[in-house]
Amino acid sequence: MNTLRKWIYNSAIYNFILAFCRLAEKSFFFKPTVYATYNEKQEIYQHTAIYKSLSFIGKFFEKFFAKLRLAWESSIIVGFLKDLMGTIAKNTLIGKMIKQFNIVYLIPFYVYIDFFTRKYIPSVSSIWDELLFVVMVLWIIARRILRNKKYRFTSLDLPIVLFAMVYLFLLFVNSPELDVAIEGYRAVVQYIFWFFIVVQLIDTKEVAYRMVWAFIIAIGLLGLHGMYQYFTHAPMLGNWVDSGETITTRAYSIIKSPNALGSVLVLNIPVALSMFIAEKDILKKILAILFTSFMGFGLLFTFTRGAWVVGFFAVILLFIFVSRRLIIVIATMATAALIYINALWSRASYLFTPEYQAKAARGGRTYRWAAALTEWSESKAIGLGLGRYGGAVAMNHKLSQFYVDNYYVKTIAEVGLIGLISLLLLIIITIRQVYLYIKNTKDITVRILMYGMFSGILAVVGHNFVENIFESPFMVTYFWSYVAIIIAMNKIDCSKEA
Repeated sequence: MNTLRKWIYNSAIYNFILAFCRLAEKSFFFKPTVYATYNEKQEIYQHTAIYKSLSFIGKFFEKFFAKLRLAWESSIIVGFLKDLMGTIAKNTLIGKMIKQFNIVYLIPFYVYIDFFTRKYIPSVSSIWDELLFVVMVLWIIARRILRNKKYRFTSLDLPIVLFAMVYLFLLFVNSPELDVAIEGYRAVVQYIFWFFIVVQLIDTKEVAYRMVWAFIIAIGLLGLHGMYQYFTHAPMLGNWVDSGETITTRAYSIIKSPNALGSVLVLNIPVALSMFIAEKDILKKILAILFTSFMGFGLLFTFTRGAWVVGFFAVILLFIFVSRRLIIVIATMATAALIYINALWSRASYLFTPEYQAKAARGGRTYRWAAALTEWSESKAIGLGLGRYGGAVAMNHKLSQFYVDNYYVKTIAEVGLIGLISLLLLIIITIRQVYLYIKNTKDITVRILMYGMFSGILAVVGHNFVENIFESPFMVTYFWSYVAIIIAMNKIDCSKEA
């Protein structure tokens, strides 16, 4: 590896890129304007009775855990295994990789694991993520007992639990078909709980950075695959364009949906771009901008207009946070792409044609939104019931003829004002708390990376207005994983765990 790095450092291409980067850093447009404000965040949960009660219970069990830990560490077998693993980790590449591996690194590859199990091991395709979740929970418990890794409380723990309880209440009071309601509850709530897993398992700065890099690589490869599909004219799996359009293919990768691919790319493009800005190592900078390019072109070739819009604003938002001068550059590039790439202009401009408006009113988005609101008017407080309208669960049970293509309208139709207000409150509280955690982070480089994740999170919230983004388990998992990474990085920064 050192020989390869030395060869790269001495190459003409590397030195050209290095000179370009140094020149760009001194230019008007590329000179970063990061604001170094720091506001100490008050963790309100520390003053609650629930937190104090749980802390008391933790101290009570710690007396037992300490004795168990002492017995474990003094065991002859454990000592032998530690020496053996230490020798393997020191003398072999595989051993070093195992030593640095963290089970949380599997989460960015959720879409790959899901694709593999559905194709080759269908018997576990519907439960593999639950099994992985249980394994991670057991691992967290084992760490608490044997390594004294205490539970990391956050300001979002209680809001998430309360949200889950509200939806549990709605399940019990309005379930015409209990199996449908339970499936609907799982679709909304289950994947949010990955937040708790990620917050606990990211306990060092190195783990956090590797997790982010895993996301960049995993999603960047999806973008690259989408580019390959476009240039090889991969057949579309459904009726994804109107008859009046001339587009012959849309990228969908292994996700099998251009809209879902667009949403995951939108979430991760500002993350990869922020890594390019924040990273000091020139090789990692090149890697970050390379994968950013894969994602960007992959997003273009999905021809998903909603994702284009929120993706553009996600990048603009990132630059507002870290380098406002670059807004001019990205706006110019986006305008040039629309003008000179006919397929992009055709797809974007078709949205404003009378033909599109007529089709949208007959069976498109505006028709679906109006139909959903009409259904909601039958029961404004609690809706039709979880899983009963406009989403994947309702479609699977033949209770709905279409996707609503607006997660918030779908929510109000299913669970009424109570459910929608609960969801919006959770989103608003999450955005506010995440922003406060970012402002509470002292390390400017870390904060740049946090702003990238925050921009992607806001983009997904916006994308839900025109798609059922949170209907995709991997998107909910990724969304809340990034929320957890931001909070975990703040905890590490403030406690000097790194």
